[in-house]
Amino acid sequence: MIQIKVLYLIFLAVGTSLLIGSIIQYTHSQKISNLDDTVRTNVLNLSEPVYQALSGNFLAAKDLATKPSKVTEESFFEEGVMKNVGNVTNNMSFFNTYLPENVIQAKGKGTIKDQGGQKVDWISSDVGIISGRGMSFHGVILFNNIQGEKFAFLNNTVGIYSETPEIKRTIWLMK
Repeated sequence: MIQIKVLYLIFLAVGTSLLIGSIIQYTHSQKISNLDDTVRTNVLNLSEPVYQALSGNFLAAKDLATKPSKVTEESFFEEGVMKNVGNVTNNMSFFNTYLPENVIQAKGKGTIKDQGGQKVDWISSDVGIISGRGMSFHGVILFNNIQGEKFAFLNNTVGIYSETPEIKRTIWLMK
């Protein structure tokens, strides 16, 4: 249990450090020796999110278990803006496991739709912290099951996201 908690806190610390500066770029290089001798670089540009929530509503919560830890299913609805798409809605649900010391481990799924009915599904794995300010979540998100040309650029892409009481859900793509 302590090892899992330490892993969550490390993930949270790394995610938070990546999200502190809005113009910082995190670059990770790796050499792929079996293809050729060039160095490939992945860049996460934090100044250019692919998704930004504008408003949101809590829809429902259901307790699924109380022991050994509290587990809930919670549903939310957001209105937001997506790069290359425009105004969208994000209908989502999370299975949250409440751990000691105000830590939440969550698995999410949802669908982002544009005004014309095109959509993309997503799944996520998240870590949350409950503090005096409210809940903050950081997670990894995978976009899949594309329906429509507008969302084709997201097919099987991975991103990270952050949501705090001060800043609504924001998603950046890993390139």
